[in-house]
Order: sequence, then structure tokens, then C-alpha cells
Amino acid sequence: MEGQIDQSDLKIKRIAVGVIAVFHMVGLVGFLIPATHPYFMKMVPFHLLLMFAIVVFTYNGDVKRLSLFVCGVFLCGWLVEVLGVHTGKIFGSYYYGNTLGYKIAAVPLLMGVNWVILIFSIGQMMKSLKIRNSILASLSGALILIIFDFFMEPVAMKFDYWQWDWHEVPLQNYIAWFIVSVILLKFYYALGLKQQKYIGTAMFVAQLIFFVVLYMTTGTNIFA
Repeated sequence: MEGQIDQSDLKIKRIAVGVIAVFHMVGLVGFLIPATHPYFMKMVPFHLLLMFAIVVFTYNGDVKRLSLFVCGVFLCGWLVEVLGVHTGKIFGSYYYGNTLGYKIAAVPLLMGVNWVILIFSIGQMMKSLKIRNSILASLSGALILIIFDFFMEPVAMKFDYWQWDWHEVPLQNYIAWFIVSVILLKFYYALGLKQQKYIGTAMFVAQLIFFVVLYMTTGTNIFA
């Protein structure tokens, strides 16, 4: 019976990986074609909610721990963005556009969801790399997230996720990203969430490819 359950769970996760890959690929093509930009920008909130649903509904560990992780990271991630937008003291001076949808206190609620997806994905990926020390894993994961953010920033500005004053990303942003990511990753490891086959790594790699490709076209203005 246990073997049958494992095989069923594995099948679900493989299907989920397929969904992750297909939706990111379709989204990438849609963003690469200027004529379809407006339509695909409207789909961003639904895409993030779908990825969030995949994280939650494919998880086969302790649901209470996952719920605590989701609530904790969502609230911390969203609140730090609120403080960041209204003070300019954390990430720098920036404001959110309309692409990420409904806002409270000038910050889209989906930013909390985005933090959940990123921290879960990178945490799972660090576990798959067999980095057992939680401090080393948190530091390594946060460093990878800075690299991810480097590629994401110009794409986010081009497609109105958010905008930086003077259209320049300050060094302060990357330092703050690193610190916040380390704290949230330590929280992830403290909860001892069960490792899930494929999901975290597939989610992060898909997002990274998505933003790297768009970064390359944004930087060279091939499709501008």
C-alpha cells in the first residue's frame, strides 16, 4: 500500500512539473512577443496563484508545518515590502505598478505569495543539493536569490511589476534581499519541512530561465 501511495505521489509531482514547465514556457513566449504583452501581463496574478497552488497541494508532509510556513513567510514578506515602499529604508525607493494586481497599503498581496514560492523553492533546491547545515544552506540559498533578483529587476520594471526611482536598482536592494532571504530560509529550515521530489527545483529553475531570457531581450532591446 505504501509503495502504491509513493508511486501515486510521484506521478502527481511529475504532472505538476510538466504544468510548471508548460506555463512558464507559454508565458515566456507571450512576453517575448510585443503584441501579446498586455494580455500576458494581465495573466501574471493567475500564474502566481497557480504556482502557489502547486506548492501547497502537492505537498505530502505535515500540513500544520506547511501552513505555519506559508502564513509566516507571507506575512513577513508582505510586511517588509510595505515598510520598504513607505520608508525607502529597506530596499531603496520604489513603488508597485499594476501588473501584480490588488494592493493593500500600496503593496500587492501577491508579493507575499511570491515570497512563499521563492523561499519554498530555493529551500527545497538546497535540500536536493544535500546541503545539510541550515546556516550554510540559508546563506547559499540567499546568494542564489540575489542572482535571481539581478535578472528579475529590469524585467520587472519593463513589465510594470514595480518601478525604481530614477530607474536604477540600488545596491541596498540586493543587500536587503540577502538579509530577508536568510531570515526566511532559516525559518523554513527551523520548521523541518519535508523534501518534495522535483517541485522546488523545477519551480525555481523555470522562474530563473524565464527571467534570464527576458533579461537578455530587455537588455538588448531586441523586442522593444
